[in-house]
Amino acid sequence: MNEKLNEQASAFTITAVVVGFLMIPNLDAKQQNDLGNWLMLVGQVLCTNAARIAILKTNKTSNSLSNQDLICLFEETIKAMQQEIDELKNKTT
Repeated sequence: MNEKLNEQASAFTITAVVVGFLMIPNLDAKQQNDLGNWLMLVGQVLCTNAARIAILKTNKTSNSLSNQDLICLFEETIKAMQQEIDELKNKTT
């Protein structure tokens, strides 16, 4: 069973490689970079969402973060980022 899954995963990956190489001749370097960055962003959104769903499913009864906890965490992160920005501004003036 594991071998079959490995074969399927390899075939999935190989198709991405082939599609990528087939697209190269039709795009200049800037277009390749632009499209590549966009595809990576799409991938990151999908990975982030899937990871969050997995956490929520496994932590239904355990100590997962509440929405209020997440809001507080984001607010603290934003404050710390603003402090860093302010310090950088002060260094350049």
